[in-house]
Amino acid sequence: MITQPISLRTRLTWLIIAVMVAVLIPLGWISYRRELREMNELLDGRLAQAGRTLGTLIAHGQLPLHEADLPAITQSADRHRHGVVVSVHPHNYEPEVGFQAYDPQGELIAATSNFTDLPPPTGEERGFRDIQLEGKQWRTFTLQNRAALVIRIGEQSDNRADIARGLVIEHTLPLLVGLPLLALLVSLAVKRGLRPVAVLTQMLDRRTPGSRKPMPADVAPGEIKPLIVALNQQLERLEDALDREHRFATDVAHELRTPLAATMIHLESAMIADDPSEVEFTVRHAQQSMARLGRRIEQILAMARLEAGAASQQRRPMDLIRIATEVIEELAPLIAEKDISLSLAHDDDMALVLGHEVALTAMFRNLIENALRYTETEGQVDVSVHRDAAQVVIDISDNGPGIPEDRRQAVFQRFHREVESATRGYGLGLSIVQRAIELHEASIELLESPLGRGLLVRIRMIAEPVHSSRNLP
Repeated sequence: MITQPISLRTRLTWLIIAVMVAVLIPLGWISYRRELREMNELLDGRLAQAGRTLGTLIAHGQLPLHEADLPAITQSADRHRHGVVVSVHPHNYEPEVGFQAYDPQGELIAATSNFTDLPPPTGEERGFRDIQLEGKQWRTFTLQNRAALVIRIGEQSDNRADIARGLVIEHTLPLLVGLPLLALLVSLAVKRGLRPVAVLTQMLDRRTPGSRKPMPADVAPGEIKPLIVALNQQLERLEDALDREHRFATDVAHELRTPLAATMIHLESAMIADDPSEVEFTVRHAQQSMARLGRRIEQILAMARLEAGAASQQRRPMDLIRIATEVIEELAPLIAEKDISLSLAHDDDMALVLGHEVALTAMFRNLIENALRYTETEGQVDVSVHRDAAQVVIDISDNGPGIPEDRRQAVFQRFHREVESATRGYGLGLSIVQRAIELHEASIELLESPLGRGLLVRIRMIAEPVHSSRNLP
């Protein structure tokens, strides 16, 4: 059976109450023990002071004693015959007290009626002692003053027990009464303190699917602000992931169109050819186109992984001349179909950059394919790769219709297509190029073509030293 998890409000309320109980009960116990100790010390001091005062009064003959119950004392064999018994009648709110007084010879001088049964104190009984007398607890103090009189004075402990019980009630009753009220107030305070969480929940409930508007974190409390920031980042990553999935689906359709078209051309040629050698030639090229198709799918998947950041640390030295050559060979059927003059010019044997082969291949393919598609039959496309100081400059020019200068930035937007264009293009190709450019911290410019009309695409990338070629794939 799955138990319902405890709410945050309930958890915080009980934790706060537990902390308060864990703190208040030990503090109350410590306070009770301290006050009880101080009370006992105060009462002991008062008892000792009363004993010294009593001894002084007896020594100076100022204690008003009257003889009473003397025959009862003389009848006892273990009592002194000349002692005076003092009757004690305490007030209802006064503790019962008693005393004994002995002269220097150890003779009983005076005693209260409640202390007549106590034997004379020994030398070891000086100071404070707790004794049992007639089933009751007494606190006594015994001293010998300067007149050599021995005074024993005592106080019944019922008064101290009453004070101790009063202290217990004083320290316990506020906890018993206050803790439930405190629990209610804490619960209300926690509810009010968690209001920003409730507000955040309501904002998330009202959030429309696909919304990229971040949750406001500036006005949130300090404890909630990191949660909102992390939530905004997570929502942004989720939206980006959904966008990548959508782009992946559209990129697949865009990227597979050319190899499928080349394969269909070769298969149609094979179907109408009469010469077996020509049939074999076209079928072989169709097979090569299908192999390129498979490789294209792998590249699209790799490009999707690159966008997700899975291979952000896997850059290697890449030869742009080799990549451009392979892309031109792949696009050979389209070049032949339109009878376009395509040239590749480069200064050195290698033009190295640090990058991702999949992204660079997609960049060259889309740029050259766009140039071929927009160039008329028997047109011209020139590809140039050369070094310029610490950069590698890629120029791809054509003599097609070109793009007006005021609309050149718009073509990098996804699904943008020129209104005057009669062919499909510039919908996804240049957006893929733009992503490859951003991935390599490169720059791209759309300029006037040096062929008289058309478009020149110029890309500048950071060059790698030639000795890095030993790390080429």
